Amino acid sequence: MLLELVLLLITLAIAYALFINRVRGLPPGPPPLPLLGNTLALGDPIDQVMLRWSKQYGPVFTAWLPAPTVVIADYKSLQESVVKQGDLFGDRSVPSVQMKMLVDGEYGLVFNGNYMWKEQRRFALHSLKDVGFLSESLQESVKSYSQHIVSDWKKDGADGKEIDVTHNIMYGVANLIWLLAFGRTVQFGDPKLKVVKDEVNKLFVAFVHPCVPFLEYFPYIGILDPLFGYPIRNMKEVSDSCMDIVRKELDITEKALNYDEDPRCYADSFFIEMRRREEKGEPMGNFTRDQLAVAALDMWTAGFETTVTTLRFAIHHLMSRPEIQRKMQKEIDQQIGQRQISMEDQKALPYCMAAILEIQRLANIVEMNFYRETNQDTVIGGFRIPAKTAILPQFPSVHVDPKNFERPDYFCPERHINDAGEFMKDPRIMPFSLGKRQCLGEGLARMELFIFLTTFVQHCSFSSPTLIPPEIKLIRGITRSPELYTVKITARF
Repeated sequence: MLLELVLLLITLAIAYALFINRVRGLPPGPPPLPLLGNTLALGDPIDQVMLRWSKQYGPVFTAWLPAPTVVIADYKSLQESVVKQGDLFGDRSVPSVQMKMLVDGEYGLVFNGNYMWKEQRRFALHSLKDVGFLSESLQESVKSYSQHIVSDWKKDGADGKEIDVTHNIMYGVANLIWLLAFGRTVQFGDPKLKVVKDEVNKLFVAFVHPCVPFLEYFPYIGILDPLFGYPIRNMKEVSDSCMDIVRKELDITEKALNYDEDPRCYADSFFIEMRRREEKGEPMGNFTRDQLAVAALDMWTAGFETTVTTLRFAIHHLMSRPEIQRKMQKEIDQQIGQRQISMEDQKALPYCMAAILEIQRLANIVEMNFYRETNQDTVIGGFRIPAKTAILPQFPSVHVDPKNFERPDYFCPERHINDAGEFMKDPRIMPFSLGKRQCLGEGLARMELFIFLTTFVQHCSFSSPTLIPPEIKLIRGITRSPELYTVKITARF
């Protein structure tokens, strides 16, 4: 009897795996296990896993993560759906249980529903523009920090000393975000920024623990938290730590705010809007301190971690490929000389622009994009998809697809240079996502990457401390980043 029961359960599991997508009317995909779905297959780099599935099941397929998710994994399908029909795919598939546990609700600029997201994104864009986002003064700040960093490196790297570049890059990028979010900067070396960075890194790693996705569908999995080493408790503790830091910064900003003057930063604008509504007796709506705190944290995590990580990948690549570094330096020497590089110099530096784009493609910092949700019935890749279906616009897999890029694991800026020697922007490379949920801070990130990296290469040469450059070892979380490494830095002038 027991054997018959086991055989029956196995038969049912196989039938479930083979036919559940067809029964649900979903595109084909890898056979899911009951309850677990396809989550056990995500141990490898997720961009590569999704690419393999797309080759096997087609560019639009279903993966159970652990709930059914329609994955769009090629450029053409992404353009036809998420870009051209952006309004249908603007809704976020919100991890409500996680957000309630971590920040007591669906707050912020990333993980919130469409109506709130539209309102808060629009407000953030207007307020940031009002305080000088992408202005000439902000560009001057980027230039100043880039000069500060190379000056420190020239001193610290004297006599062949090995350097971890993370520290100085972190303070340069962090101060720009701190200025826009809180209206002030932090001294280089202030331990506060490192604490925030370390806590955010822990949070990113905690988010991708295998237990975490199941919270949305099996909230009582928290009871089993001790069996898995307390990942859920740890995630909550790290989130609380990050929020405490942000709230203290907001308190400092509010105390220094003069409501009769123009806002200095995003937080000022938010506080002013809160007071305006209160004085006029208007509903506060989404303009609450909780929303402000989570939005400020979203700005920090999105605007800081990705840029710092991209620059760390960049220096490792240049250290490992000195011939590319020399080509960048030659172009800068011929076109710019020793003067300070500005955004206006992008057209004069096509090879440097190509190198930056190739670094972004190859680094592929986000292995898996954030989920979205259809807000009405639609058709994707010939499949009818019902409303409220989770959608994964998997642009990271486009970056590593041999169909798009010959030898995609090979670092080759020349693939972005045409026969006339001009830089060609490749629309298939989408490091800032795409569609309605495209990154809010894309303009700042592009400014930072261009000015910082070209200034670094203009002033310094980066070389490996060993005969054979060390392999990049990755830390995987919501983003992936290189483990700590050291480099030798030689001043060029």
